[in-house]
Amino acid sequence: SAFSFMEAFLAVGHDTALLANVDRKVLSFGLTFSAFLFSLMYCTDAGLIFLDTIDYYINFVMLFVGGVECFAAGWVYKIEDQIESLGANIVIAYIVTTFGSVTLACILWFGLGDADAALWAGFVGLFVSYAIGMAFIFFLMSKKKEEDPEKTWGGMYYDLTMRNVMHLRSDLSQAVGRMPVVWAFLVKHFIPPIILILFALGADADTLSGKKKFGHYEDYPTQPYQVLGILTVVFVCVLFFSSMVFPNLYAGLQKQEPEEIKFVAAEPVEDAKESAKPVEDAKETPAKDGDEDKVVVETAPEKIAA
Repeated sequence: SAFSFMEAFLAVGHDTALLANVDRKVLSFGLTFSAFLFSLMYCTDAGLIFLDTIDYYINFVMLFVGGVECFAAGWVYKIEDQIESLGANIVIAYIVTTFGSVTLACILWFGLGDADAALWAGFVGLFVSYAIGMAFIFFLMSKKKEEDPEKTWGGMYYDLTMRNVMHLRSDLSQAVGRMPVVWAFLVKHFIPPIILILFALGADADTLSGKKKFGHYEDYPTQPYQVLGILTVVFVCVLFFSSMVFPNLYAGLQKQEPEEIKFVAAEPVEDAKESAKPVEDAKETPAKDGDEDKVVVETAPEKIAA
């Protein structure tokens, strides 16, 4: 696994414009030395506690990254086509309805003290908020249909719910082969809400002492264990949200595009016609004795085109 991790870092590093020209040995040394420095804390007497704490908080990092990837694939991909077809109000309203209803349900499920009441309140909040949101969306779609009578309800609903992710499925199928339709449905409508629920469930879990695990995992001291674990989650979140606010912040890490080869049209030769003319003033020189089969042709140098 160590070799595979190293090769992954090297491949990604050499694909970026920032590290494309760095020697592979130098880059390998930089990566291994940095990993060596980070691993020193695991060699101390508290190494197992550090490892246990980081391992717990990494779960939130993986859930966050997985949720963001599914959201990008199922909701952001080709969103400009959705907006062009339906309008930004309908598309944004659908996103807010889907994730807002799940967020409300998580607040009720994990925020109320009574477990039974929280369970029912969460499901009621989920369905009622989703129904209200979808009713508003259908109202917006009806106004859109009045503006463009050629649109059908089925076509607009497909554009809203599945069109972009089906385009992604089609694009990926050209590279990896056949992909089932259920994959597209799961990526957009099932996995992101489930990841959101799992994230909330993990943050709401309690320790044996009754405290929330997030920030008090295994009742380890806050400094340095809990702080280091939380900073791991915060670091990944900052990377994501900073790239949204400042898209050019990581321009140096973009994949380096191959240089384009430009062809320049050759200029016409001015003396092309003259060079094509037969050479004048050419005369034959008789061969010397013993060279009867050879003929020497002398030409005037000024008649030969450069």
